[in-house]
Amino acid sequence: MFNAGPERKADITLCLFPHLREFVAVDLRDSLPDGPAVRLLSFDDIFNEDFVGGVESGFSKLIRRGNLGLAEMMSMPQEVENLIRAESLKVVVKRLNGPNGDASAPVGGVGILFFARGLLGIHREQLSAALTELFGDELDAPRMETLETELVRLIKAEKMAEERSRNGDLARLITGEGGPFLTLWQAGKDT
Repeated sequence: MFNAGPERKADITLCLFPHLREFVAVDLRDSLPDGPAVRLLSFDDIFNEDFVGGVESGFSKLIRRGNLGLAEMMSMPQEVENLIRAESLKVVVKRLNGPNGDASAPVGGVGILFFARGLLGIHREQLSAALTELFGDELDAPRMETLETELVRLIKAEKMAEERSRNGDLARLITGEGGPFLTLWQAGKDT
């Protein structure tokens, strides 16, 4: 189901959910003293003062470069996106390394499993087979069970959050209140 292909597997895989503020990190780095780890992380733990300070510092360096021309200014959004991605990863690695963790610990690669749309309809048996395909060589049975249990819980929470979001969007569309919709005509209003 998740064909990893012949390329080398990621050292860290992040299992992300678009509407949730928590995610699962599967850490397969050889340098871990207790072996591979499956960790539930919260965005509140990641997007903290370390993250904000790193982004502010990096943005300050970007904007204060000398000789900024039109081409450099036009590429600024991509550079800011790369900066945010790099700072996010740095904080995730630091968090995975523990309270005295070093953010500069080497990471061979980071994979992302984005649980949205079709992937939310996966049956537990399919999920189990996919996780075995992806991590079966690295994770022992208890860690694999922890990963599967957390993902099943988060998939269920994501489905509920997605439904609430969809219902809220529909309500805003019908009532004409804010949101990502444009009201072309509204009865009873002077134009």
